[in-house]
Amino acid sequence: MGFKLLLSFFSPSVPGESQEHFPDILKLLAPHPRLKEHVESMATEGTSHNLPKLPQESRELPHCSSQEEAAAAGDRSSLENPVKVEGEGQEGNGKGQAGDQEEKGDAASAKAGKCQEKKRKRCQFGPQDPEVPTKARKPDPPANQGARAAVSAPLPSFDASDLECSLCMRLFYEPVTTPCGHTFCLKCLERCLDHNAKCPLCKDGLSQCLASRKYSKNVIMEELIAKFLPEEFKERRRLYEEEMEELSNLNKNVPIFVCTMAYPTVPCPLHIFEPCYRLMIRRCIETGTRQFGMCLGDPVKGFAEYGCILEIRNVQFFADGRSVVDSVGKRRFRVLHQGQRDGYNTADIEYIEDQKVQGEDQAELMGLHNCVYEQASSWFHSLKTSLKNRILNHFGPMPEKDADPQVSPNGPAWCWWTLAVLPLESRAQLPFLAMRSLKDRLNGIRRVLAFISRNQN
Repeated sequence: MGFKLLLSFFSPSVPGESQEHFPDILKLLAPHPRLKEHVESMATEGTSHNLPKLPQESRELPHCSSQEEAAAAGDRSSLENPVKVEGEGQEGNGKGQAGDQEEKGDAASAKAGKCQEKKRKRCQFGPQDPEVPTKARKPDPPANQGARAAVSAPLPSFDASDLECSLCMRLFYEPVTTPCGHTFCLKCLERCLDHNAKCPLCKDGLSQCLASRKYSKNVIMEELIAKFLPEEFKERRRLYEEEMEELSNLNKNVPIFVCTMAYPTVPCPLHIFEPCYRLMIRRCIETGTRQFGMCLGDPVKGFAEYGCILEIRNVQFFADGRSVVDSVGKRRFRVLHQGQRDGYNTADIEYIEDQKVQGEDQAELMGLHNCVYEQASSWFHSLKTSLKNRILNHFGPMPEKDADPQVSPNGPAWCWWTLAVLPLESRAQLPFLAMRSLKDRLNGIRRVLAFISRNQN
């Protein structure tokens, strides 16, 4: 019965077209597993609708009256619950009851047919009047538009404190993630590794990071901060740039390495192992200046009043965090004010230069310059071969004599090379660094060479 109603619903209202569209209807219903065998029987029997009833009734039709639906429901329930016949003696009564059931079934079919006819009449749509305005349908948004909107909108609980470094307690800047899964600012992690090659949180070993000097940059974290916290990120970057600008100033708060004597143009190799100096050398490289001051230690003042600026030429890092720095002297300076920053010494400084002379003083200076150079060259060549080789390996060969000794603001390079290789204590060498008169410096070197020559003889 339900299959008949389903067929009548799909069949056209014009009787002549039913045979034409009937195969298409069967093709539409064929894939349904519960209608498959009925569709096959329909295909073999043609247009006959005398098919057995489906086990499941069709859905309620919306435009039938309540009385007709009740009658149809009653008839269907009576068909679904046939009377069982017990024994041969009740066979006649069973046949009579079956006849009554068939009559009721025919009446129910007629009522259902009327209901279907009403439904078809109401569901048919005629041609739409072009003058009647219709409401334009709003196009459906793309499937991924909602997802994009959800991603672009920040979460209500999203706060800058959720993305703070656990070491500096500020917003992440250049975040890196360790192999153990913790995230820190790059500069913060490097400072911790200067003291201990372990994760600051879980104490897992990070020797591999210290040896390679390569860290896993957290790009996702950086993009999240830039997208959802633009103002905080801008302020964090401003603070970092101000700090780098302050560190790159070579007049105020200049980093000072308190160790040994250094001279302009003379190489000065250094072995760096203390955490404070690891940080200092790294900052000199990051700022791009690659320069720092070198001063002698002083038991009273902390470090000497005069020093020399060194420029980093190369750095070789080791797996345990130590490094060997190849540096060379650039300029002399005088300390105006001492200070400290993150464990290492700093100073406000002023640069000093030699005073130039003219006229007769210049001619006298030229004669003295040539005389002292010959004296220094003779002393060096008189040394033993083993000692000369050690000096050459450490300081390089003796520089050539300058045509004009006043060209450089620090004086001739061979003067500083000679002072570096002379067997003098550091305290005896310091006054030469503070001299602003080339004539006085040449006279001092001549007296030292004369004293050494007398002792050798």
